[in-house]
Amino acid sequence: MNGETQQFDGTFTVDVEDYFQVSAFSSVISPGDWGQYDCRVEQNTRRVLDVAAECGTRGTFFVLGWVAKHYPGLVSEIQDAGHEIGGHSHWHQLVYELGPDRFRSDLQESRDTLEQIIGKPVTLYRSPSFSITEKSLWALDILIEEGFDTDSSIYPVHHDRYGIPDAPTMPHIIKTAAGAIREFRRMVYQFGRTKLPVGGAAT
Repeated sequence: MNGETQQFDGTFTVDVEDYFQVSAFSSVISPGDWGQYDCRVEQNTRRVLDVAAECGTRGTFFVLGWVAKHYPGLVSEIQDAGHEIGGHSHWHQLVYELGPDRFRSDLQESRDTLEQIIGKPVTLYRSPSFSITEKSLWALDILIEEGFDTDSSIYPVHHDRYGIPDAPTMPHIIKTAAGAIREFRRMVYQFGRTKLPVGGAAT
């Protein structure tokens, strides 16, 4: 996605988070209780790494800051395998529920955690549950101000939790008061007037 190497193909993306961290469970599992659950993120991410190695392809792994903090070795494994690493927030909270100040703080915490592990700037971002929507487009300005040049948070579909239905379906540049950022939207299939998610969606 960032064009640093001609060999990178960007075939797939992965959100590196555990099952108990998804937005669908946020009303019954608080972040303060995450440490009480058996983590599966290491073994499952390594399965993805193995499959990617077998296929000779590389992708972008958007890593939750909490996961990076608790499993820094996993982040190093992803990097050593030649994949890109992006941020996925620290606490997996919906952007439009955080507000600008809390969003910036969460973004900085996750970015700093990842950069300490990989030793290079983190400039790619995907919001939890694609929660950059029409009511939280201010987040793009903050991303730019914090040094991010690529976002993959906007889903051009109708959904009760996320989506900007009229957003372009192809990668594009979004210009804001803070500058410009590249937007790599999620894939959709156009069926008449309906856009259907392809290749995974948020829970």
